[in-house]
Amino acid sequence: MKPIVQISLDVIDLNEAVQTAAMALRAGVDWLEAGTPLLLAEGLHGVKRLREAFPDAPIVADLKTMDGGYLEAEMMAKAGANYVVVMARAHEETIRVVCKAGKDYGIGVMGDNLGCPDMVAG
Repeated sequence: MKPIVQISLDVIDLNEAVQTAAMALRAGVDWLEAGTPLLLAEGLHGVKRLREAFPDAPIVADLKTMDGGYLEAEMMAKAGANYVVVMARAHEETIRVVCKAGKDYGIGVMGDNLGCPDMVAG
């Protein structure tokens, strides 16, 4: 299995994010991550702009979802994200509904184990 290389676009300027993404893809990066700072600064527009600029690149929306799971995942899917991120420490129901939205909208769901006492178990 070939490793996947993902770049985290943890910037607040959308033009900088697009320029960095273009350079990263030319260098061989596989996936683009709309990082949390970009999502806070630009919201859904950040994901939409990345999708417009890079129609074939997988895009991860790193929302770090803790609640509002279904709605947030739905919004990111409709904006063009291929994957969303839910926190492993989120309530079990939040994780469940993010996964349901993933199935409903055909996007992948990633778990972030940041803050977990056992980083392997999550």
